Amino acid sequence: MADVFDVIVVGGGIVGCAVVWEMTSYGYKCLLLEKNENLVSEASSGNSGMLHTGFDAVADTLELQCIQQTFPKMFGVLEGFGLPYNKIGATMVAWTQEQAQIIPTIAQRCRAAGVSFCTEISLSELYNREPGLRKQAQGALWIPGETVVDPWLTAISLAHDAKKKGAMIKTNAVVQNISRTECERQRIQVMTSLGQFTGRVVINCGGLYGDIVNKLAGLQHFRISPKKGQYAVYPQKVGHHINSSILPIPTSKGKGEIIFKTVYGNVVVGPTFEDSASRARPESDAGTIRRLVRLGESCVPGLEGCWITVGGIRSTGLSGSLGISDKVRRLVLHQHALEPSGPRRTGLERMDIKFVPPCHARIDDVLYTVTHPITLNGVWKPRDSRL
Repeated sequence: MADVFDVIVVGGGIVGCAVVWEMTSYGYKCLLLEKNENLVSEASSGNSGMLHTGFDAVADTLELQCIQQTFPKMFGVLEGFGLPYNKIGATMVAWTQEQAQIIPTIAQRCRAAGVSFCTEISLSELYNREPGLRKQAQGALWIPGETVVDPWLTAISLAHDAKKKGAMIKTNAVVQNISRTECERQRIQVMTSLGQFTGRVVINCGGLYGDIVNKLAGLQHFRISPKKGQYAVYPQKVGHHINSSILPIPTSKGKGEIIFKTVYGNVVVGPTFEDSASRARPESDAGTIRRLVRLGESCVPGLEGCWITVGGIRSTGLSGSLGISDKVRRLVLHQHALEPSGPRRTGLERMDIKFVPPCHARIDDVLYTVTHPITLNGVWKPRDSRL
Protein backbone atom coordinates (compact mmCIF):
# COMPACT_ATOMS: atom_id res chain seq x y z
CA MET A 1 0.00 0.00 0.00
CA ALA A 2 1.29 3.43 -0.94
CA ASP A 3 2.26 5.83 1.81
CA VAL A 4 -0.52 7.98 3.17
CA PHE A 5 0.62 11.46 4.16
CA ASP A 6 -0.99 13.40 6.92
CA VAL A 7 -0.64 16.57 4.86
CA ILE A 8 0.02 17.24 1.19
CA VAL A 9 1.08 20.84 0.42
CA VAL A 10 0.60 21.99 -3.16
CA GLY A 11 2.97 24.80 -4.14
CA GLY A 12 6.59 25.47 -3.23
CA GLY A 13 6.70 29.24 -2.86
CA ILE A 14 7.43 31.05 0.38
CA VAL A 15 4.03 30.17 1.87
CA GLY A 16 4.18 26.51 0.81
CA CYS A 17 7.69 26.19 2.25
CA ALA A 18 6.57 27.81 5.51
CA VAL A 19 3.52 25.54 5.77
CA VAL A 20 5.43 22.30 5.15
CA TRP A 21 8.04 23.42 7.69
CA GLU A 22 5.43 24.27 10.31
CA MET A 23 3.47 21.06 9.87
CA THR A 24 6.57 18.84 9.80
CA SER A 25 8.01 20.59 12.86
CA TYR A 26 4.86 19.65 14.77
CA GLY A 27 5.06 16.00 13.80
CA TYR A 28 2.90 15.73 10.70
CA LYS A 29 3.98 13.44 7.89
CA CYS A 30 4.18 15.87 4.98
CA LEU A 31 4.61 15.93 1.22
CA LEU A 32 5.22 19.13 -0.74
CA LEU A 33 4.43 19.14 -4.47
CA GLU A 34 5.95 21.82 -6.72
CA LYS A 35 5.20 21.90 -10.45
CA ASN A 36 8.50 23.59 -11.40
CA GLU A 37 11.97 22.08 -11.44
CA ASN A 38 12.96 24.30 -8.52
CA LEU A 39 11.25 25.63 -5.44
CA VAL A 40 10.54 29.39 -5.22
CA SER A 41 10.20 29.72 -8.99
CA GLU A 42 6.94 31.62 -9.48
CA ALA A 43 5.63 34.76 -7.71
CA SER A 44 7.87 34.16 -4.68
CA SER A 45 10.92 34.52 -6.90
CA GLY A 46 9.99 38.20 -7.20
CA ASN A 47 9.42 38.80 -3.48
CA SER A 48 11.08 42.03 -2.35
CA GLY A 49 12.54 40.52 0.82
CA MET A 50 10.99 43.20 3.02
CA LEU A 51 9.72 41.88 6.36
CA HIS A 52 6.96 44.30 7.32
CA THR A 53 5.74 45.23 10.78
CA GLY A 54 2.14 45.48 9.59
CA PHE A 55 2.03 49.25 9.98
CA ASP A 56 -0.11 49.68 6.86
CA ALA A 57 -2.35 46.63 7.18
CA VAL A 58 -6.05 47.09 7.87
CA ALA A 59 -6.91 46.69 11.55
CA ASP A 60 -8.74 43.54 12.70
CA THR A 61 -7.95 41.58 9.55
CA LEU A 62 -6.49 38.11 9.10
CA GLU A 63 -3.64 39.68 7.11
CA LEU A 64 -2.60 41.85 10.05
CA GLN A 65 -2.96 38.96 12.46
CA CYS A 66 -0.63 36.79 10.36
CA ILE A 67 1.93 39.60 9.91
CA GLN A 68 2.01 40.33 13.62
CA GLN A 69 2.48 36.64 14.37
CA THR A 70 5.20 36.25 11.75
CA PHE A 71 7.26 39.32 12.66
CA PRO A 72 8.68 38.21 16.06
CA LYS A 73 8.73 34.54 15.11
CA MET A 74 10.73 35.15 11.93
CA PHE A 75 13.70 36.57 13.83
CA GLY A 76 13.96 33.32 15.80
CA VAL A 77 14.00 31.43 12.49
CA LEU A 78 16.59 33.75 10.93
CA GLU A 79 18.83 33.54 13.99
CA GLY A 80 18.33 29.79 14.31
CA PHE A 81 19.26 29.11 10.69
CA GLY A 82 22.00 31.75 10.65
CA LEU A 83 20.37 33.68 7.79
CA PRO A 84 21.16 37.33 6.96
CA TYR A 85 18.79 40.14 7.90
CA ASN A 86 19.01 43.85 8.57
CA LYS A 87 16.61 45.98 10.63
CA ILE A 88 16.96 49.14 8.58
CA GLY A 89 13.56 50.65 9.32
CA ALA A 90 11.47 52.60 6.81
CA THR A 91 10.89 56.28 6.12
CA MET A 92 7.66 57.33 4.47
CA VAL A 93 8.27 60.60 2.64
CA ALA A 94 5.72 63.18 1.51
CA TRP A 95 6.92 65.16 -1.50
CA THR A 96 3.95 67.55 -1.65
CA GLN A 97 1.94 69.52 0.91
CA GLU A 98 -1.11 67.47 -0.01
CA GLN A 99 0.76 64.27 0.81
CA ALA A 100 2.10 65.75 4.03
CA GLN A 101 -1.45 66.34 5.25
CA ILE A 102 -2.09 62.58 5.01
CA ILE A 103 0.79 61.60 7.32
CA PRO A 104 -1.11 62.10 10.62
CA THR A 105 -3.88 59.84 9.32
CA ILE A 106 -1.34 57.16 8.39
CA ALA A 107 0.27 57.46 11.83
CA GLN A 108 -3.13 57.01 13.45
CA ARG A 109 -3.78 53.97 11.27
CA CYS A 110 -0.44 52.51 12.42
CA ARG A 111 -1.51 52.85 16.03
CA ALA A 112 -4.87 51.25 15.22
CA ALA A 113 -2.98 48.31 13.74
CA GLY A 114 -1.04 47.96 16.99
CA VAL A 115 2.17 49.45 15.60
CA SER A 116 2.59 52.23 18.14
CA PHE A 117 6.22 53.07 17.41
CA CYS A 118 5.57 54.91 14.11
CA THR A 119 6.40 58.58 14.64
CA GLU A 120 6.18 61.74 12.58
CA ILE A 121 9.59 63.36 12.22
CA SER A 122 10.66 66.87 11.30
CA LEU A 123 12.36 67.68 8.03
CA SER A 124 15.64 68.36 9.83
CA GLU A 125 15.48 64.91 11.42
CA LEU A 126 14.54 63.39 8.07
CA TYR A 127 17.66 64.80 6.41
CA ASN A 128 19.82 63.87 9.37
CA ARG A 129 18.65 60.30 8.86
CA GLU A 130 18.61 60.41 5.05
CA PRO A 131 21.05 63.07 3.78
CA GLY A 132 20.97 61.54 0.31
CA LEU A 133 17.31 62.39 -0.31
CA ARG A 134 16.27 65.18 -2.66
CA LYS A 135 15.87 68.36 -0.62
CA GLN A 136 12.20 68.92 -1.44
CA ALA A 137 10.40 66.72 1.10
CA GLN A 138 7.38 68.18 2.87
CA GLY A 139 6.99 65.66 5.70
CA ALA A 140 7.97 62.18 6.86
CA LEU A 141 6.98 59.24 9.04
CA TRP A 142 9.62 57.03 10.69
CA ILE A 143 8.76 53.33 10.97
CA PRO A 144 11.39 51.42 12.95
CA GLY A 145 11.55 47.66 12.84
CA GLU A 146 11.04 47.23 9.09
CA THR A 147 13.57 44.57 8.10
CA VAL A 148 15.11 43.17 4.93
CA VAL A 149 16.00 39.50 4.44
CA ASP A 150 17.03 37.19 1.62
CA PRO A 151 13.58 35.97 0.49
CA TRP A 152 14.87 33.01 -1.52
CA LEU A 153 17.27 31.77 1.15
CA THR A 154 14.60 32.12 3.84
CA ALA A 155 12.08 30.03 1.88
CA ILE A 156 14.63 27.41 0.84
CA SER A 157 15.91 27.09 4.42
CA LEU A 158 12.38 26.40 5.69
CA ALA A 159 11.90 23.70 3.05
CA HIS A 160 15.35 22.22 3.68
CA ASP A 161 14.76 22.03 7.42
CA ALA A 162 11.38 20.39 6.81
CA LYS A 163 13.09 17.82 4.60
CA LYS A 164 15.70 17.15 7.28
CA LYS A 165 12.84 16.55 9.71
CA GLY A 166 11.20 13.98 7.46
CA ALA A 167 9.12 15.87 4.90
CA MET A 168 9.14 14.65 1.30
CA ILE A 169 9.55 17.30 -1.39
CA LYS A 170 8.74 16.55 -5.02
CA THR A 171 9.54 19.01 -7.82
CA ASN A 172 8.42 18.70 -11.45
CA ALA A 173 5.20 17.41 -9.89
CA VAL A 174 2.36 19.01 -11.84
CA VAL A 175 -0.99 18.39 -10.16
CA GLN A 176 -3.42 16.98 -12.72
CA ASN A 177 -6.42 15.84 -10.70
CA ILE A 178 -7.63 15.73 -7.10
CA SER A 179 -10.29 13.33 -5.87
CA ARG A 180 -11.68 11.92 -2.64
CA THR A 181 -11.70 8.22 -1.83
CA GLU A 182 -14.93 6.55 -0.85
CA CYS A 183 -13.53 4.48 1.98
CA GLU A 184 -14.69 4.87 5.57
CA ARG A 185 -11.73 7.06 6.46
CA GLN A 186 -11.95 9.58 3.67
CA ARG A 187 -8.66 10.49 2.06
CA ILE A 188 -7.64 12.69 -0.83
CA GLN A 189 -5.83 11.36 -3.87
CA VAL A 190 -3.65 13.80 -5.77
CA MET A 191 -2.70 12.71 -9.28
CA THR A 192 0.46 14.36 -10.58
CA SER A 193 2.92 14.05 -13.44
CA LEU A 194 5.01 11.89 -11.07
CA GLY A 195 2.16 9.60 -10.08
CA GLN A 196 -0.54 9.50 -7.43
CA PHE A 197 -0.15 10.55 -3.80
CA THR A 198 -2.64 10.11 -0.98
CA GLY A 199 -3.16 12.40 1.97
CA ARG A 200 -5.57 13.05 4.78
CA VAL A 201 -5.47 16.81 4.28
CA VAL A 202 -4.40 18.82 1.23
CA ILE A 203 -3.27 22.43 1.69
CA ASN A 204 -3.45 24.58 -1.41
CA CYS A 205 -0.50 27.01 -1.50
CA GLY A 206 -0.62 27.33 -5.27
CA GLY A 207 -0.12 31.11 -5.34
CA LEU A 208 -1.12 32.53 -8.72
CA TYR A 209 -2.40 29.05 -9.65
CA GLY A 210 -4.41 28.63 -6.46
CA ASP A 211 -7.80 28.94 -8.17
CA ILE A 212 -6.76 26.32 -10.75
CA VAL A 213 -5.74 23.91 -7.98
CA ASN A 214 -9.10 24.51 -6.29
CA LYS A 215 -10.90 23.77 -9.54
CA LEU A 216 -9.06 20.45 -9.87
CA ALA A 217 -10.54 19.53 -6.49
CA GLY A 218 -14.05 20.46 -7.62
CA LEU A 219 -14.01 23.79 -5.79
CA GLN A 220 -14.31 27.22 -7.33
CA HIS A 221 -14.49 29.79 -4.57
CA PHE A 222 -12.38 32.49 -6.16
CA ARG A 223 -10.55 33.62 -9.29
CA ILE A 224 -7.06 35.08 -9.31
CA SER A 225 -6.26 38.09 -11.49
CA PRO A 226 -2.48 37.98 -11.98
CA LYS A 227 -0.33 41.03 -11.31
CA LYS A 228 3.32 41.59 -12.04
CA GLY A 229 5.94 43.65 -10.31
CA GLN A 230 9.11 44.99 -11.90
CA TYR A 231 12.23 46.32 -10.18
CA ALA A 232 15.23 48.45 -11.09
CA VAL A 233 18.31 47.12 -9.27
CA TYR A 234 21.40 49.22 -8.54
CA PRO A 235 24.84 47.87 -7.55
CA GLN A 236 25.96 47.68 -3.93
CA LYS A 237 28.37 50.59 -4.35
CA VAL A 238 25.46 53.07 -4.24
CA GLY A 239 23.91 51.50 -1.14
CA HIS A 240 25.28 54.23 1.13
CA HIS A 241 22.90 56.77 -0.40
CA ILE A 242 19.97 55.52 1.70
CA ASN A 243 19.86 54.28 5.27
CA SER A 244 16.30 52.95 5.38
CA SER A 245 13.56 51.87 3.00
CA ILE A 246 12.08 55.01 1.40
CA LEU A 247 8.32 54.63 1.11
CA PRO A 248 5.95 56.85 -0.86
CA ILE A 249 2.62 57.99 0.54
CA PRO A 250 0.23 55.13 -0.33
CA THR A 251 -2.74 55.67 -2.60
CA SER A 252 -5.95 53.78 -3.32
CA LYS A 253 -3.97 51.76 -5.88
CA GLY A 254 -1.51 50.40 -3.32
CA LYS A 255 1.72 51.06 -1.45
CA GLY A 256 3.48 52.58 -4.42
CA GLU A 257 7.04 52.00 -5.54
CA ILE A 258 9.64 51.80 -2.81
CA ILE A 259 13.34 52.64 -2.81
CA PHE A 260 14.98 50.15 -0.51
CA LYS A 261 18.27 48.46 0.23
CA THR A 262 18.46 44.67 0.11
CA VAL A 263 20.11 42.64 2.83
CA TYR A 264 23.18 42.51 0.56
CA GLY A 265 23.32 46.29 0.04
CA ASN A 266 21.91 46.65 -3.48
CA VAL A 267 19.47 49.53 -3.92
CA VAL A 268 16.17 48.50 -5.51
CA VAL A 269 13.32 50.62 -6.85
CA GLY A 270 9.92 48.93 -7.10
CA PRO A 271 7.93 46.83 -7.36
CA THR A 272 5.41 48.05 -9.86
CA PHE A 273 1.84 46.77 -9.57
CA GLU A 274 0.64 45.91 -13.06
CA ASP A 275 -2.13 43.79 -14.52
CA SER A 276 -0.75 40.74 -16.28
CA ALA A 277 -2.36 38.59 -18.93
CA SER A 278 -0.24 35.61 -17.91
CA ARG A 279 0.24 33.70 -14.67
CA ALA A 280 3.72 32.65 -15.76
CA ARG A 281 6.71 34.63 -14.56
CA PRO A 282 6.65 37.72 -16.80
CA GLU A 283 9.54 39.37 -18.54
CA SER A 284 10.52 42.90 -17.59
CA ASP A 285 10.31 45.69 -20.15
CA ALA A 286 12.90 48.36 -20.73
CA GLY A 287 10.47 51.27 -20.65
CA THR A 288 9.23 50.43 -17.16
CA ILE A 289 12.76 49.90 -15.87
CA ARG A 290 13.81 53.30 -17.23
CA ARG A 291 10.85 54.90 -15.47
CA LEU A 292 11.83 53.23 -12.18
CA VAL A 293 15.41 54.43 -12.64
CA ARG A 294 14.15 57.99 -13.16
CA LEU A 295 12.00 57.68 -10.03
CA GLY A 296 14.94 56.47 -7.97
CA GLU A 297 17.24 59.19 -9.22
CA SER A 298 14.64 61.92 -8.69
CA CYS A 299 14.22 60.95 -5.02
CA VAL A 300 17.84 59.97 -4.32
CA PRO A 301 20.11 61.99 -6.64
CA GLY A 302 23.13 59.88 -5.76
CA LEU A 303 21.65 56.96 -7.70
CA GLU A 304 22.40 58.70 -10.99
CA GLY A 305 25.24 56.27 -11.54
CA CYS A 306 28.92 56.63 -12.43
CA TRP A 307 28.32 59.64 -14.61
CA ILE A 308 28.67 63.36 -14.01
CA THR A 309 27.80 65.88 -16.71
CA VAL A 310 29.63 69.20 -16.53
CA GLY A 311 27.75 71.43 -18.94
CA GLY A 312 25.50 74.43 -19.29
CA ILE A 313 28.35 76.78 -18.40
CA ARG A 314 27.93 80.21 -19.97
CA SER A 315 31.09 82.26 -20.62
CA THR A 316 32.69 81.60 -17.24
CA GLY A 317 34.44 78.33 -18.01
CA LEU A 318 37.87 79.72 -17.18
CA SER A 319 36.68 81.81 -14.26
CA GLY A 320 34.91 78.86 -12.66
CA SER A 321 37.15 76.04 -13.83
CA LEU A 322 38.99 75.31 -10.59
CA GLY A 323 35.81 75.62 -8.55
CA ILE A 324 34.05 73.27 -10.97
CA SER A 325 36.88 70.75 -10.80
CA ASP A 326 36.81 70.87 -7.00
CA LYS A 327 33.05 70.32 -7.05
CA VAL A 328 33.40 67.36 -9.41
CA ARG A 329 36.12 65.78 -7.26
CA ARG A 330 33.90 66.04 -4.20
CA LEU A 331 30.97 64.51 -6.08
CA VAL A 332 33.14 61.59 -7.15
CA LEU A 333 34.42 61.10 -3.61
CA HIS A 334 31.22 61.58 -1.64
CA GLN A 335 28.30 60.95 -3.99
CA HIS A 336 29.84 58.06 -5.89
CA ALA A 337 31.96 56.81 -2.99
CA LEU A 338 35.03 56.41 -5.21
CA GLU A 339 38.31 56.70 -3.33
CA PRO A 340 41.45 57.59 -5.33
CA SER A 341 43.56 54.60 -6.28
CA GLY A 342 46.86 56.51 -6.00
CA PRO A 343 48.61 59.04 -3.72
CA ARG A 344 47.92 62.78 -3.73
CA ARG A 345 50.19 64.82 -6.01
CA THR A 346 49.07 68.43 -5.50
CA GLY A 347 52.49 70.12 -5.75
CA LEU A 348 53.28 72.58 -8.58
CA GLU A 349 56.44 72.79 -10.73
CA ARG A 350 57.44 75.61 -13.07
CA MET A 351 56.77 74.73 -16.70
CA ASP A 352 59.58 74.74 -19.29
CA ILE A 353 57.69 76.22 -22.26
CA LYS A 354 59.20 76.77 -25.73
CA PHE A 355 57.13 77.93 -28.69
CA VAL A 356 57.94 76.22 -31.97
CA PRO A 357 56.86 77.82 -35.26
CA PRO A 358 54.55 77.79 -36.96
CA CYS A 359 51.94 76.72 -34.38
CA HIS A 360 53.33 74.46 -31.66
CA ALA A 361 54.51 74.66 -28.09
CA ARG A 362 56.95 72.25 -26.45
CA ILE A 363 56.35 71.75 -22.72
CA ASP A 364 58.76 69.44 -20.92
CA ASP A 365 59.67 67.73 -24.22
CA VAL A 366 56.01 67.13 -25.15
CA LEU A 367 54.87 68.87 -28.37
CA TYR A 368 51.40 70.44 -28.37
CA THR A 369 49.52 72.14 -31.22
CA VAL A 370 48.41 75.68 -30.39
CA THR A 371 44.69 75.95 -31.12
CA HIS A 372 43.74 79.37 -29.74
CA PRO A 373 44.13 82.64 -31.74
CA ILE A 374 45.16 84.66 -28.66
CA THR A 375 48.24 82.48 -28.28
CA LEU A 376 48.86 82.25 -32.02
CA ASN A 377 48.68 86.01 -32.54
CA GLY A 378 50.45 86.83 -29.32
CA VAL A 379 53.50 84.67 -29.86
CA TRP A 380 53.82 84.93 -33.63
CA LYS A 381 53.17 87.88 -35.98
CA PRO A 382 49.44 88.13 -36.57
CA ARG A 383 48.29 87.11 -40.02
CA ASP A 384 44.95 88.80 -39.53
CA SER A 385 43.97 91.65 -37.27
CA ARG A 386 40.80 89.83 -36.31
CA LEU A 387 40.59 87.04 -33.79
